[in-house]
Amino acid sequence: MKKTITILLLISLSMAAFAQDITGYWKGKLNVSGTELEICFDIMNDATGYVVKMDIPAQGARYIPVDEASFEMMTLKLKINKLNITYEGKLLMNSIIGEFQQSGLKFPLNLTKGEKEVTIRSQNPKEPYPYKSEEVKFKNQKEGITLAGTITIPEGDGPFPAVVLISGSGTQNRDEELMGHKPFLVISDYLTRNGIAVLRYDDRGSGESEMSAKPGTTMDLSYDAEAAFDYLKSRVDINKSKIGLIGHSEGGIIDFIIASRRSDVSFIIALAGPSVRGDKLLSAQQKKMLENQGAPAQYVNSITDMYDKIYSEIEKYDEITLELQSNLESILSSSGMPQATIKQTVGAFIEPWMFYFLKYDPNEVIINTQCPALLLNGTKDQQVVASQNLPVYKNIAAENGKKNMEIRELEGLNHLFQNCKTGSVSEYMTIEETISENVLEIIKNWVLAI
Repeated sequence: MKKTITILLLISLSMAAFAQDITGYWKGKLNVSGTELEICFDIMNDATGYVVKMDIPAQGARYIPVDEASFEMMTLKLKINKLNITYEGKLLMNSIIGEFQQSGLKFPLNLTKGEKEVTIRSQNPKEPYPYKSEEVKFKNQKEGITLAGTITIPEGDGPFPAVVLISGSGTQNRDEELMGHKPFLVISDYLTRNGIAVLRYDDRGSGESEMSAKPGTTMDLSYDAEAAFDYLKSRVDINKSKIGLIGHSEGGIIDFIIASRRSDVSFIIALAGPSVRGDKLLSAQQKKMLENQGAPAQYVNSITDMYDKIYSEIEKYDEITLELQSNLESILSSSGMPQATIKQTVGAFIEPWMFYFLKYDPNEVIINTQCPALLLNGTKDQQVVASQNLPVYKNIAAENGKKNMEIRELEGLNHLFQNCKTGSVSEYMTIEETISENVLEIIKNWVLAI
Protein backbone atom coordinates (compact mmCIF):
# COMPACT_ATOMS: atom_id res chain seq x y z
CA MET A 1 0.00 0.00 0.00
CA LYS A 2 2.81 2.38 0.92
CA LYS A 3 4.55 1.58 -2.36
CA THR A 4 1.37 2.43 -4.29
CA ILE A 5 0.99 5.71 -2.44
CA THR A 6 4.65 6.56 -3.14
CA ILE A 7 4.20 5.89 -6.87
CA LEU A 8 1.03 7.98 -6.98
CA LEU A 9 2.83 10.78 -5.13
CA LEU A 10 5.69 10.70 -7.63
CA ILE A 11 3.25 10.80 -10.54
CA SER A 12 1.43 13.71 -8.92
CA LEU A 13 4.67 15.63 -8.36
CA SER A 14 5.77 14.93 -11.91
CA MET A 15 2.49 16.19 -13.35
CA ALA A 16 2.69 19.29 -11.18
CA ALA A 17 6.20 19.95 -12.43
CA PHE A 18 5.19 19.67 -16.07
CA ALA A 19 2.27 21.98 -15.39
CA GLN A 20 4.61 24.54 -13.74
CA ASP A 21 3.58 28.06 -14.63
CA ILE A 22 6.57 29.62 -16.41
CA THR A 23 4.84 32.97 -16.96
CA GLY A 24 6.14 35.95 -15.05
CA TYR A 25 9.04 38.40 -14.95
CA TRP A 26 12.38 36.57 -14.75
CA LYS A 27 15.65 38.30 -13.86
CA GLY A 28 19.29 37.29 -13.97
CA LYS A 29 22.77 38.81 -14.23
CA LEU A 30 25.39 38.24 -16.90
CA ASN A 31 29.02 38.63 -15.87
CA VAL A 32 30.70 40.35 -18.82
CA SER A 33 34.42 40.98 -18.27
CA GLY A 34 33.85 41.57 -14.56
CA THR A 35 30.81 43.78 -15.09
CA GLU A 36 27.34 42.58 -14.15
CA LEU A 37 24.53 43.23 -16.62
CA GLU A 38 20.95 42.45 -15.66
CA ILE A 39 18.85 40.63 -18.27
CA CYS A 40 15.10 40.26 -17.79
CA PHE A 41 12.51 38.19 -19.64
CA ASP A 42 8.81 38.98 -19.36
CA ILE A 43 7.08 35.69 -20.20
CA MET A 44 3.38 35.80 -21.03
CA ASN A 45 0.99 33.24 -22.45
CA ASP A 46 -1.91 33.69 -24.85
CA ALA A 47 -3.96 31.53 -27.20
CA THR A 48 -1.07 31.29 -29.68
CA GLY A 49 1.55 30.22 -27.14
CA TYR A 50 4.28 32.03 -25.23
CA VAL A 51 4.89 35.74 -25.86
CA VAL A 52 8.19 36.97 -24.44
CA LYS A 53 9.87 40.39 -24.25
CA MET A 54 13.45 41.02 -23.12
CA ASP A 55 14.57 44.01 -21.05
CA ILE A 56 18.12 45.24 -20.39
CA PRO A 57 17.38 47.99 -17.83
CA ALA A 58 20.93 49.42 -17.57
CA GLN A 59 20.97 50.03 -21.32
CA GLY A 60 17.46 51.45 -21.40
CA ALA A 61 16.38 48.61 -23.71
CA ARG A 62 12.78 47.54 -23.09
CA TYR A 63 10.22 45.29 -24.74
CA ILE A 64 12.66 43.62 -27.15
CA PRO A 65 10.50 40.98 -28.85
CA VAL A 66 11.62 37.34 -28.61
CA ASP A 67 11.00 35.64 -31.97
CA GLU A 68 10.85 32.03 -30.75
CA ALA A 69 9.83 30.82 -27.30
CA SER A 70 9.09 27.33 -26.03
CA PHE A 71 8.84 25.56 -22.68
CA GLU A 72 8.88 21.78 -22.93
CA MET A 73 10.19 19.08 -20.60
CA MET A 74 11.09 21.78 -18.06
CA THR A 75 13.38 23.50 -20.60
CA LEU A 76 12.91 27.11 -21.64
CA LYS A 77 14.25 28.04 -25.09
CA LEU A 78 14.29 31.61 -26.41
CA LYS A 79 15.62 33.13 -29.62
CA ILE A 80 15.97 36.74 -30.83
CA ASN A 81 16.96 36.55 -34.48
CA LYS A 82 17.81 40.21 -35.06
CA LEU A 83 20.32 40.30 -32.18
CA ASN A 84 21.61 36.75 -32.74
CA ILE A 85 20.65 35.88 -29.15
CA THR A 86 19.59 32.51 -27.77
CA TYR A 87 18.83 31.37 -24.24
CA GLU A 88 18.28 27.86 -22.93
CA GLY A 89 17.64 26.96 -19.32
CA LYS A 90 16.18 24.23 -17.10
CA LEU A 91 13.50 25.02 -14.56
CA LEU A 92 14.68 23.71 -11.20
CA MET A 93 12.46 24.52 -8.24
CA ASN A 94 12.02 28.32 -8.47
CA SER A 95 14.99 29.09 -10.70
CA ILE A 96 15.93 28.64 -14.34
CA ILE A 97 19.54 27.49 -14.71
CA GLY A 98 20.82 28.22 -18.18
CA GLU A 99 23.13 29.76 -20.74
CA PHE A 100 22.86 33.01 -22.71
CA GLN A 101 24.51 33.16 -26.13
CA GLN A 102 25.07 36.04 -28.51
CA SER A 103 27.03 35.73 -31.76
CA GLY A 104 29.08 32.83 -30.46
CA LEU A 105 29.77 34.29 -27.00
CA LYS A 106 28.41 32.19 -24.12
CA PHE A 107 27.59 33.29 -20.59
CA PRO A 108 25.95 31.48 -17.66
CA LEU A 109 22.61 33.13 -16.89
CA ASN A 110 20.41 31.91 -14.06
CA LEU A 111 16.98 33.46 -13.70
CA THR A 112 14.68 33.95 -10.73
CA LYS A 113 11.14 35.28 -10.79
CA GLY A 114 10.78 38.84 -9.53
CA GLU A 115 8.78 42.01 -9.82
CA LYS A 116 8.97 44.30 -12.82
CA GLU A 117 10.46 47.57 -11.68
CA VAL A 118 8.25 50.55 -12.39
CA THR A 119 9.94 53.94 -12.13
CA ILE A 120 7.60 56.87 -11.65
CA ARG A 121 9.17 60.06 -12.97
CA SER A 122 7.83 63.35 -11.69
CA GLN A 123 6.90 64.64 -15.17
CA ASN A 124 4.82 61.59 -16.03
CA PRO A 125 1.18 62.75 -16.23
CA LYS A 126 -1.39 61.21 -13.95
CA GLU A 127 -4.98 60.35 -14.78
CA PRO A 128 -7.60 61.64 -15.07
CA TYR A 129 -6.41 63.71 -18.02
CA PRO A 130 -8.15 66.97 -19.01
CA TYR A 131 -8.45 65.69 -22.59
CA LYS A 132 -9.59 62.62 -24.54
CA SER A 133 -7.22 59.65 -24.92
CA GLU A 134 -8.08 56.96 -27.47
CA GLU A 135 -6.37 53.69 -28.40
CA VAL A 136 -6.15 53.39 -32.20
CA LYS A 137 -4.83 51.14 -34.95
CA PHE A 138 -3.81 52.00 -38.50
CA LYS A 139 -2.14 50.16 -41.37
CA ASN A 140 1.07 50.62 -43.31
CA GLN A 141 -0.37 49.55 -46.66
CA LYS A 142 3.04 49.32 -48.30
CA GLU A 143 4.13 46.44 -46.04
CA GLY A 144 0.73 45.27 -44.83
CA ILE A 145 1.45 45.67 -41.13
CA THR A 146 -0.90 47.11 -38.52
CA LEU A 147 0.45 49.61 -36.02
CA ALA A 148 -1.08 50.52 -32.69
CA GLY A 149 -0.95 53.77 -30.79
CA THR A 150 -2.66 56.41 -28.70
CA ILE A 151 -4.18 59.65 -29.91
CA THR A 152 -4.84 62.43 -27.42
CA ILE A 153 -7.42 65.08 -28.39
CA PRO A 154 -7.87 68.42 -26.59
CA GLU A 155 -11.19 69.17 -24.94
CA GLY A 156 -13.43 71.55 -26.81
CA ASP A 157 -14.49 72.06 -30.39
CA GLY A 158 -12.16 70.96 -33.16
CA PRO A 159 -10.75 70.54 -35.63
CA PHE A 160 -7.34 70.72 -33.90
CA PRO A 161 -3.77 71.04 -35.15
CA ALA A 162 -1.97 67.73 -34.72
CA VAL A 163 1.42 66.03 -34.70
CA VAL A 164 2.80 62.52 -35.11
CA LEU A 165 5.64 61.61 -32.75
CA ILE A 166 8.41 59.53 -34.43
CA SER A 167 10.89 57.70 -32.19
CA GLY A 168 14.65 57.31 -32.49
CA SER A 169 16.63 54.21 -33.43
CA GLY A 170 15.81 50.85 -31.89
CA THR A 171 12.46 49.20 -31.29
CA GLN A 172 10.55 51.44 -28.88
CA ASN A 173 7.06 51.68 -27.52
CA ARG A 174 4.67 54.59 -28.06
CA ASP A 175 6.07 56.46 -25.03
CA GLU A 176 9.67 56.10 -26.32
CA GLU A 177 10.30 54.61 -22.89
CA LEU A 178 13.91 54.64 -21.72
CA MET A 179 15.30 54.03 -18.23
CA GLY A 180 11.99 54.88 -16.60
CA HIS A 181 11.58 58.02 -18.69
CA LYS A 182 8.62 58.35 -21.08
CA PRO A 183 9.48 61.38 -23.25
CA PHE A 184 6.65 60.91 -25.76
CA LEU A 185 4.06 60.54 -23.00
CA VAL A 186 5.28 63.80 -21.45
CA ILE A 187 5.36 65.62 -24.82
CA SER A 188 1.89 64.40 -25.83
CA ASP A 189 0.39 65.38 -22.47
CA TYR A 190 1.91 68.88 -22.58
CA LEU A 191 0.93 69.60 -26.17
CA THR A 192 -2.61 68.22 -25.81
CA ARG A 193 -3.21 70.34 -22.71
CA ASN A 194 -2.27 73.29 -24.92
CA GLY A 195 -4.66 72.58 -27.79
CA ILE A 196 -2.58 70.27 -30.02
CA ALA A 197 -3.68 66.69 -30.80
CA VAL A 198 -0.91 64.08 -30.66
CA LEU A 199 -0.58 60.59 -32.13
CA ARG A 200 2.18 58.37 -30.74
CA TYR A 201 2.55 54.73 -31.71
CA ASP A 202 4.46 51.53 -30.92
CA ASP A 203 7.31 50.86 -33.35
CA ARG A 204 6.86 47.78 -35.52
CA GLY A 205 7.52 44.70 -33.40
CA SER A 206 6.96 46.60 -30.14
CA GLY A 207 3.92 46.76 -27.88
CA GLU A 208 0.77 46.09 -29.89
CA SER A 209 2.26 46.84 -33.33
CA GLU A 210 2.92 44.01 -35.76
CA MET A 211 6.40 43.05 -36.93
CA SER A 212 7.21 43.22 -40.63
CA ALA A 213 8.38 40.22 -42.63
CA LYS A 214 11.83 41.78 -43.11
CA PRO A 215 14.01 44.01 -40.90
CA GLY A 216 13.12 47.67 -41.33
CA THR A 217 15.60 50.29 -42.55
CA THR A 218 15.19 54.01 -41.89
CA MET A 219 13.36 54.29 -45.22
CA ASP A 220 11.03 51.39 -44.35
CA LEU A 221 10.24 52.99 -40.99
CA SER A 222 9.31 56.23 -42.75
CA TYR A 223 6.28 54.46 -44.24
CA ASP A 224 5.11 53.51 -40.72
CA ALA A 225 5.20 57.18 -39.72
CA GLU A 226 3.54 58.19 -42.99
CA ALA A 227 0.70 55.76 -42.21
CA ALA A 228 0.28 57.53 -38.87
CA PHE A 229 0.16 60.87 -40.71
CA ASP A 230 -2.52 59.56 -43.08
CA TYR A 231 -4.51 58.26 -40.12
CA LEU A 232 -4.60 61.78 -38.65
CA LYS A 233 -5.78 63.13 -42.01
CA SER A 234 -8.71 60.70 -41.94
CA ARG A 235 -10.16 62.10 -38.70
CA VAL A 236 -12.84 64.78 -38.68
CA ASP A 237 -11.57 66.25 -35.38
CA ILE A 238 -8.15 67.08 -36.90
CA ASN A 239 -7.32 70.20 -38.92
CA LYS A 240 -6.02 68.61 -42.14
CA SER A 241 -4.14 71.77 -43.12
CA LYS A 242 -2.13 71.78 -39.90
CA ILE A 243 -0.68 68.30 -39.36
CA GLY A 244 3.03 68.04 -38.64
CA LEU A 245 5.73 65.57 -37.63
CA ILE A 246 7.99 65.61 -34.57
CA GLY A 247 10.92 63.20 -34.83
CA HIS A 248 13.55 62.44 -32.20
CA SER A 249 17.06 61.33 -33.26
CA GLU A 250 16.56 58.93 -36.22
CA GLY A 251 12.96 60.17 -36.21
CA GLY A 252 14.43 63.55 -37.08
CA ILE A 253 15.64 62.05 -40.36
CA ILE A 254 12.34 60.27 -40.97
CA ASP A 255 10.27 63.46 -40.70
CA PHE A 256 12.41 65.05 -43.45
CA ILE A 257 12.03 61.93 -45.62
CA ILE A 258 8.24 62.11 -45.37
CA ALA A 259 8.05 65.89 -45.81
CA SER A 260 10.26 65.70 -48.91
CA ARG A 261 7.78 63.38 -50.65
CA ARG A 262 4.54 64.80 -49.20
CA SER A 263 3.56 68.40 -49.88
CA ASP A 264 0.68 68.14 -47.40
CA VAL A 265 3.00 67.91 -44.35
CA SER A 266 2.43 71.28 -42.67
CA PHE A 267 5.62 71.42 -40.58
CA ILE A 268 8.31 69.28 -39.01
CA ILE A 269 10.34 69.41 -35.81
CA ALA A 270 13.63 67.50 -35.54
CA LEU A 271 14.73 66.90 -31.95
CA ALA A 272 18.43 66.03 -32.22
CA GLY A 273 17.93 64.96 -35.83
CA PRO A 274 21.10 64.04 -37.77
CA SER A 275 22.06 66.08 -40.84
CA VAL A 276 25.06 63.96 -41.91
CA ARG A 277 25.64 60.43 -43.19
CA GLY A 278 25.28 57.67 -40.63
CA ASP A 279 28.96 56.69 -40.70
CA LYS A 280 30.07 60.27 -40.02
CA LEU A 281 27.48 60.58 -37.27
CA LEU A 282 28.61 57.40 -35.48
CA SER A 283 32.29 58.29 -35.86
CA ALA A 284 31.74 61.67 -34.16
CA GLN A 285 29.47 60.04 -31.56
CA GLN A 286 32.07 57.44 -30.64
CA LYS A 287 34.88 59.98 -30.42
CA LYS A 288 32.80 62.33 -28.24
CA MET A 289 31.82 59.55 -25.83
CA LEU A 290 35.39 58.29 -25.44
CA GLU A 291 36.74 61.80 -24.87
CA ASN A 292 34.10 62.53 -22.23
CA GLN A 293 34.99 59.28 -20.47
CA GLY A 294 38.56 60.58 -20.15
CA ALA A 295 40.12 58.06 -22.55
CA PRO A 296 43.72 58.94 -23.59
CA ALA A 297 43.97 60.74 -26.95
CA GLN A 298 46.08 57.95 -28.44
CA TYR A 299 43.44 55.36 -27.59
CA VAL A 300 40.61 57.58 -28.92
CA ASN A 301 42.48 58.07 -32.20
CA SER A 302 43.27 54.35 -32.61
CA ILE A 303 39.64 53.32 -32.04
CA THR A 304 38.34 56.08 -34.31
CA ASP A 305 40.79 55.12 -37.07
CA MET A 306 39.81 51.45 -36.88
CA TYR A 307 36.10 52.17 -37.17
CA ASP A 308 36.66 54.70 -39.93
CA LYS A 309 38.34 51.87 -41.88
CA ILE A 310 35.25 49.75 -41.29
CA TYR A 311 32.97 52.54 -42.53
CA SER A 312 35.15 53.07 -45.61
CA GLU A 313 34.99 49.36 -46.41
CA ILE A 314 31.20 49.29 -46.05
CA GLU A 315 30.95 52.28 -48.39
CA LYS A 316 32.40 50.16 -51.22
CA TYR A 317 29.45 47.75 -51.19
CA ASP A 318 25.89 48.22 -52.39
CA GLU A 319 24.70 45.10 -50.57
CA ILE A 320 25.77 42.82 -47.74
CA THR A 321 28.06 40.04 -49.02
CA LEU A 322 30.29 37.33 -47.59
CA GLU A 323 33.25 39.19 -49.02
CA LEU A 324 32.33 42.32 -47.05
CA GLN A 325 31.94 40.24 -43.90
CA SER A 326 35.39 38.69 -44.41
CA ASN A 327 36.99 42.08 -45.04
CA LEU A 328 35.49 43.56 -41.89
CA GLU A 329 36.75 40.61 -39.84
CA SER A 330 40.26 41.22 -41.25
CA ILE A 331 40.14 44.89 -40.23
CA LEU A 332 39.06 44.01 -36.69
CA SER A 333 41.58 41.18 -36.30
CA SER A 334 44.36 43.74 -35.80
CA SER A 335 42.60 45.03 -32.67
CA GLY A 336 43.39 41.96 -30.59
CA MET A 337 39.69 41.26 -29.97
CA PRO A 338 38.70 37.64 -29.31
CA GLN A 339 37.40 35.96 -32.46
CA ALA A 340 33.91 35.61 -31.02
CA THR A 341 33.80 39.35 -30.27
CA ILE A 342 34.98 40.13 -33.81
CA LYS A 343 32.15 38.06 -35.28
CA GLN A 344 29.63 39.74 -32.97
CA THR A 345 30.89 43.22 -33.95
CA VAL A 346 30.82 42.41 -37.67
CA GLY A 347 27.34 40.95 -37.26
CA ALA A 348 26.14 44.29 -35.88
CA PHE A 349 27.60 46.21 -38.83
CA ILE A 350 26.05 43.99 -41.50
CA GLU A 351 22.60 43.98 -39.90
CA PRO A 352 20.26 45.50 -42.55
CA TRP A 353 19.21 48.54 -40.51
CA MET A 354 22.81 49.45 -39.62
CA PHE A 355 24.15 48.81 -43.14
CA TYR A 356 21.52 51.19 -44.56
CA PHE A 357 21.93 53.80 -41.83
CA LEU A 358 25.71 54.02 -42.23
CA LYS A 359 25.36 54.81 -45.93
CA TYR A 360 22.33 57.10 -45.79
CA ASP A 361 22.91 60.84 -46.29
CA PRO A 362 19.87 62.97 -45.37
CA ASN A 363 21.09 66.09 -47.23
CA GLU A 364 18.85 65.54 -50.25
CA VAL A 365 15.62 65.18 -48.27
CA ILE A 366 16.51 68.19 -46.12
CA ILE A 367 17.04 70.28 -49.26
CA ASN A 368 13.80 69.02 -50.84
CA THR A 369 11.65 69.74 -47.78
CA GLN A 370 9.63 72.93 -48.36
CA CYS A 371 7.54 73.15 -45.19
CA PRO A 372 8.62 75.08 -42.06
CA ALA A 373 11.13 73.17 -39.91
CA LEU A 374 12.30 73.65 -36.33
CA LEU A 375 15.65 71.99 -35.54
CA LEU A 376 16.76 71.63 -31.91
CA ASN A 377 20.02 70.18 -30.56
CA GLY A 378 21.57 70.24 -27.07
CA THR A 379 25.16 71.37 -26.53
CA LYS A 380 25.89 68.28 -24.41
CA ASP A 381 24.35 65.76 -26.81
CA GLN A 382 26.91 62.95 -27.26
CA GLN A 383 24.82 60.93 -29.71
CA VAL A 384 23.96 63.60 -32.27
CA VAL A 385 26.77 66.09 -31.72
CA ALA A 386 25.50 69.65 -32.16
CA SER A 387 28.84 71.03 -33.42
CA GLN A 388 28.78 68.48 -36.26
CA ASN A 389 25.11 68.61 -37.27
CA LEU A 390 23.82 72.14 -36.77
CA PRO A 391 26.38 73.79 -39.12
CA VAL A 392 25.20 71.46 -41.91
CA TYR A 393 21.60 72.58 -41.40
CA LYS A 394 22.74 76.21 -41.41
CA ASN A 395 24.69 75.75 -44.66
CA ILE A 396 21.74 74.04 -46.36
CA ALA A 397 19.41 76.82 -45.22
CA ALA A 398 21.78 79.54 -46.45
CA GLU A 399 22.59 77.90 -49.79
CA ASN A 400 18.95 77.09 -50.60
CA GLY A 401 17.27 80.22 -49.27
CA LYS A 402 15.33 78.30 -46.61
CA LYS A 403 14.08 81.15 -44.44
CA ASN A 404 11.47 78.87 -42.87
CA MET A 405 14.13 76.64 -41.25
CA GLU A 406 14.70 77.65 -37.61
CA ILE A 407 17.84 76.21 -35.99
CA ARG A 408 18.45 76.41 -32.25
CA GLU A 409 21.32 75.12 -30.11
CA LEU A 410 20.18 74.65 -26.51
CA GLU A 411 22.72 75.08 -23.75
CA GLY A 412 23.36 72.25 -21.27
CA LEU A 413 20.92 69.69 -22.73
CA ASN A 414 21.70 66.07 -23.64
CA HIS A 415 20.26 63.79 -26.33
CA LEU A 416 16.98 63.42 -24.41
CA PHE A 417 16.84 67.21 -23.87
CA GLN A 418 17.40 66.83 -20.14
CA ASN A 419 19.40 69.42 -18.23
CA CYS A 420 22.56 67.51 -17.41
CA LYS A 421 26.18 67.61 -16.24
CA THR A 422 28.02 65.39 -18.71
CA GLY A 423 25.60 64.34 -21.45
CA SER A 424 26.66 60.69 -21.18
CA VAL A 425 24.14 57.90 -21.80
CA SER A 426 24.76 56.49 -18.31
CA GLU A 427 23.58 59.81 -16.83
CA TYR A 428 20.07 59.57 -18.34
CA MET A 429 18.81 57.25 -15.63
CA THR A 430 20.11 59.39 -12.76
CA ILE A 431 18.32 62.57 -13.93
CA GLU A 432 14.81 63.01 -12.55
CA GLU A 433 13.76 65.36 -15.36
CA THR A 434 12.43 63.60 -18.47
CA ILE A 435 12.56 66.59 -20.82
CA SER A 436 13.29 70.27 -20.28
CA GLU A 437 10.18 72.37 -19.64
CA ASN A 438 11.80 75.06 -21.80
CA VAL A 439 11.94 72.64 -24.75
CA LEU A 440 8.28 71.74 -24.29
CA GLU A 441 7.37 75.43 -24.34
CA ILE A 442 9.51 76.08 -27.43
CA ILE A 443 7.76 73.25 -29.32
CA LYS A 444 4.29 74.35 -28.24
CA ASN A 445 4.79 78.01 -29.09
CA TRP A 446 6.32 77.22 -32.48
CA VAL A 447 3.53 74.82 -33.50
CA LEU A 448 0.76 77.20 -32.45
CA ALA A 449 2.43 80.04 -34.37
CA ILE A 450 2.57 78.10 -37.66
